[in-house]
Amino acid sequence: MGLFRRQPPPPESAAPPPAAQLPSPPPAVRADGLRDFAAQRDYVLSLVSPLAPFGVPLLDAVGLTLNESIRSDATWPQGSPAPGEVLVQRGVKIGPRLVGLLAGVGIDKVMTRPKPRVVVVALGASQASLDGAPRLLPDLSSYLVAAELEAQGAQVWRVSTDDPEPASVMGLISDQMIRSDLIVTVGGLESGPVDLTQVLPGLGPCDIADVAITPGHRQGLALVGEDRVPLLALPDEPVAAHVLITTLLVPVLRRMSGADPVLAPPRRARLTQPVALTPGLLTCAHVTVYDNGTLTLRPRANGVAALASINRCNGLALIESQSGQVGIGSWIDYLPLEG
Repeated sequence: MGLFRRQPPPPESAAPPPAAQLPSPPPAVRADGLRDFAAQRDYVLSLVSPLAPFGVPLLDAVGLTLNESIRSDATWPQGSPAPGEVLVQRGVKIGPRLVGLLAGVGIDKVMTRPKPRVVVVALGASQASLDGAPRLLPDLSSYLVAAELEAQGAQVWRVSTDDPEPASVMGLISDQMIRSDLIVTVGGLESGPVDLTQVLPGLGPCDIADVAITPGHRQGLALVGEDRVPLLALPDEPVAAHVLITTLLVPVLRRMSGADPVLAPPRRARLTQPVALTPGLLTCAHVTVYDNGTLTLRPRANGVAALASINRCNGLALIESQSGQVGIGSWIDYLPLEG
């Protein structure tokens, strides 16, 4: 099945602005004109710093990330682990059972990382209806992006605009900096009236590149304002946006929260169908993973059908093949999807 072959790249006239002002050079472009996805993700992560830790009472720590490993102490109650033994590793999300455990050994305050504050900016598009009046197109991705980030532990606000003027979009984004540790834009990379190549250079050092991942090959980043707030630009196509949430934004949030590891290890299952894909690209596909250790890829859809397909899946397959062919029974890496 050739459902996941890469779409043709944008024309040369849409070439991104240079990234000379960024703190370090971006990854090199390969012979095929793309950047390696893992190198690009590592580069993005290098521009993001963990948020400053702070101490909170134990009950206020639920949902935050533990910033210190907890070691057993000789003063703990009888039956506790041996003194010096690590009870809890730093970087875990604090939940009710951990709160109960820590309270049981006499700990009533812990050092944590705060929830990242994220503003999702929907760059809307409008079109003429039959009577000639402007009509706002349905928002297919920004609510999905905002909800996914909140489910991952971020504190999220969503704002939107259908004004195509670069100065207006820049003003909207700049106004969000006061409450942002991270800004995520949705749209403006490949279609619609907003052109991020005209917006990002006015906000700070920036970079828009084609990356060896499909869908979601067109990606943008910037460091906004004097505080250099990271901005990540996602496409507005639902499948591409969700792929980049799972493979890029979740690791960014985990780094900001001080989680360890930043990259969640993938799981493996056997493929139940042959797949044709483009060699040299990381092909991502929403899948159904079964209890018997197999998975099935869902055909690529568009619009609301894509949202319905995403909603029915419980995994995101990560497939690479130098030959472009993956046979039945092949082991496939996937990331589990929750909710």
